[in-house]
Amino acid sequence: MSLTSQLACSMPYYVAMRHIFFPLISGTLLMLTACSLPLAPPRTPPTSESDNIKYSDQQEVYCGGQTPAQLAFDALVYCANQGDPVASARLGEMYLNGEGNVLRNSKVAFYWFSKGAECGLPYAEVQMGHFYRDGIGVEKDIRLAICWYEKAAHQCDITAMLALGDLYGRGWHGVKINREKAYYWYSYAASLGSYEAEYRKAWSLVRGKSRHRAEQGLATLTAAAEQGNAEALSDLGDLYAEGRLVRKDLKLSRAYYLSAVEQGSSEAAFKLGMLSEAGEGVPRNREEAARWFMIAGERDYAPAQLLLGNLYRDGWGVEKNYQQAAFWYTKAADQGIASAESELGDLYHSGSGVTRNLQEAARHYQLAAEHPGQPYAQLMLSILYQEGRGVSADMVKSMQWYKAASKQSGFLMAEFRVGRRYATGFGLPKDLKEAHRWYSFAANQGFVLAEIELAEMYYFGRGMEQDFEEAYRWYHKAAKQGHAYAQYMVGLMTLEGNGVPQNATKASIWIRNAAYQGARQAQYQLGLLYLNGDGINQSDIHAYAWLKTGLMEQMDQTPDVLKSLIDRMTPQSRMRAVALGEQYTHRYPAVVHSPQF
Repeated sequence: MSLTSQLACSMPYYVAMRHIFFPLISGTLLMLTACSLPLAPPRTPPTSESDNIKYSDQQEVYCGGQTPAQLAFDALVYCANQGDPVASARLGEMYLNGEGNVLRNSKVAFYWFSKGAECGLPYAEVQMGHFYRDGIGVEKDIRLAICWYEKAAHQCDITAMLALGDLYGRGWHGVKINREKAYYWYSYAASLGSYEAEYRKAWSLVRGKSRHRAEQGLATLTAAAEQGNAEALSDLGDLYAEGRLVRKDLKLSRAYYLSAVEQGSSEAAFKLGMLSEAGEGVPRNREEAARWFMIAGERDYAPAQLLLGNLYRDGWGVEKNYQQAAFWYTKAADQGIASAESELGDLYHSGSGVTRNLQEAARHYQLAAEHPGQPYAQLMLSILYQEGRGVSADMVKSMQWYKAASKQSGFLMAEFRVGRRYATGFGLPKDLKEAHRWYSFAANQGFVLAEIELAEMYYFGRGMEQDFEEAYRWYHKAAKQGHAYAQYMVGLMTLEGNGVPQNATKASIWIRNAAYQGARQAQYQLGLLYLNGDGINQSDIHAYAWLKTGLMEQMDQTPDVLKSLIDRMTPQSRMRAVALGEQYTHRYPAVVHSPQF
């Protein structure tokens, strides 16, 4: 589109908006002028039945009164319908963010931004790239996303250039990594004076194949870090954590992260929390991890806010508090984190931390389900429409959402989560038979967590008669996939002869494999096997080492079994046992069942 045609498209009613819309926002001086404006009926943007939002109904909300904000909205619609791209983009913003009394609706937002982009407005073109990249308001299409970004980039839009550089440099959204293209777009943006692009160019060089150029990038990052650049400090922390271009040094990595936090980096605080959670470079400490996540969340880092919701929901490192969980999920959802919308749906569905409201639960599931990669929200919507909970019963919509969920890569996890809801009564009526049915769907397709839950139901007789043979069958399936707890249970059942012929030698093999993976129960049991010589050569030294390793989280008092073992050992054997125990503790750290990351 030529410059002349762009001006012809964008200018006719921009003057009207400048002289009518903005004064209305600040006061009522021009209300009479605006009221006399001949508003043409707006073209109704496309909606779907699933939106439950009609544009004409929205208009009634605003046209029914005479407040400045209502008249301003009318003026925006008028200007947008006359081809003003700036007005169209502003309407897109309002619907995307749910500003004022406008209900958030990504499909309507997409419609208005598309009108601005058709007239060549770079900002609107960038937003179209975001829509197609993330699958918001439209089916995800990364090729169209790149096309829109390039349109804006060729008009010297730095945001578009950075987005293209990130796609090619980081390989996000399935784009094949292309360091040369990433370097080109970062360099182009940097030539226009973008310091952020200069920094990202250095980042791309560091991760490139050329050692010489990588060292140049490292020098740029180091120089930026010395000047107190928070992102550079955080990235240097990453390099030392990975051992890329520098010698791996977790202590130095942590020091860079700490410096980045002091400079205001929320991402670095999140990374410190992850280090504390994993016990990398520091002792594993849940409370310390939660503290760092809190710092990141309070600085509006959306992934930390989502995780904080999980922490308070599960009582991990903090006291369980559903109200706080709802607070942090809402914060994350406001930043567009679809998983947070799904979690809010669960809270409203169960009435945990919020007043139970099935309509509100359905609304949050809907908001999450509109994003790609949310099969659980789509599956919950399918159930709600099937049962008429919070929405009118509609089997057609139920099947539509079920099919949409079944096409997602995380569908088996979604089935498992529904099973958990029925098993615990969280959000859905407690029904162990339904839990068994949903677990079976996922387990029959090899989903390991569902296999373990089915095994537990049979082992403990939850919702059915106790059946050790069936329990062993499902534990064994999960154990063959390498799950530590399942391996421990297979070993224990084999040791005791429950559901399978007793065989101490085979049991010791399964239990040892689980112990090597950090299963504390297995480590303690392996110590008992060494102590008694069951299926394994008797050894007081190995018995002490494994027993102490397995009891690391419960060492306030030394158990009698360890006391008696120490008493019968020679001083030399005791020293060897203690040293071996310390070695095992560091080599085979405990498996921590942390909340979803």
